[in-house]
Amino acid sequence: EKILFNAALQSVVIGGTSMIFHRFSDSQAALLEGRNVAAVVLAALYCMAADVLLLSGLFSSLSGHGLGGVVVSFVRQSWLDFAAFIPLGIVLTALFWENPVTILLLVPTFLLLYMALKREQALHNQTQAILEKLVDVLESKSPETAQHSKRVRAWVEDMCDELGMESGKADMVLQAAVLHDLGKVGLDDNLLRKPGLTAEEFHQIMGHSVVSAGLLEGLTLFQGGRNIVLHHHERYDGNGYPDHLVGENIPLGARIIAVADSFDAMVSMRPYRAKSLTVTEALKILDQERGAQFDPELVVTFTKLVHEHLATGDMTNFPSAVQIDSTDGVGIEAGVQV
Repeated sequence: EKILFNAALQSVVIGGTSMIFHRFSDSQAALLEGRNVAAVVLAALYCMAADVLLLSGLFSSLSGHGLGGVVVSFVRQSWLDFAAFIPLGIVLTALFWENPVTILLLVPTFLLLYMALKREQALHNQTQAILEKLVDVLESKSPETAQHSKRVRAWVEDMCDELGMESGKADMVLQAAVLHDLGKVGLDDNLLRKPGLTAEEFHQIMGHSVVSAGLLEGLTLFQGGRNIVLHHHERYDGNGYPDHLVGENIPLGARIIAVADSFDAMVSMRPYRAKSLTVTEALKILDQERGAQFDPELVVTFTKLVHEHLATGDMTNFPSAVQIDSTDGVGIEAGVQV
């Protein structure tokens, strides 16, 4: 089915582009003279529009998202590809226009380009396989941490969507969200559950972000994600760790994860404290820490998303026993298994 769709897509896009160019071009004039310029522009516009609309229509039908939003996301993600390939197509057309044999001289170049892209795709697949294995390790060694990371990922996904983040960057941030506590796998469970920590023990736990980043060190295509994992405990005011980065010097993905991570930790039951905070209490602390621990704008965005989830009764991003302050001050147990 995938092969058939791709074949049909290319037939419509390439075939239609060719038909439009030949319909409006003048074979007696030079390629970039007179009406041929208009033919090139029309063909290029058709090529972009047909590719975007057909792929967006497919993704919209499969995902259930609105077509308009998918189109905007697709254009935002692929405009650079079009900016590169359309001029290349015009150059190839010009060469073919002058002498079709000259196209053969470019065959070795395209073969090398194909091999390079194929190698990059293989490296990407290898990186993804390793990341998936690391997630498996996290789930097998520390199910509690894995569940926390999944909830953090869910909030981060909502925030990336709300911020209109380009899908490639969003995927990297989401992967980092799942792996942000990977370094805790090597820590003693008794240490993580201990209610009172010595300075040395606290320093040891603080090092988990560095350990997590170290485990991701060799993944060349995930260096952006590694930096997010490394810096997710930085503070907006520069008093975080490990590098005391300040404000927007902290990677955006790390700032997003910091908000979601802290919120889930506050509203979750932990063995080292008597009870969790209510959603209202946790949101109040986030607000108090705007501009200090957290990016102020991201706190506003996150708070809006939390209220939207509560308004619709969607509790999938919350821990199972989360407490929500009602209007009369009585805690309400969500009771939704996640």
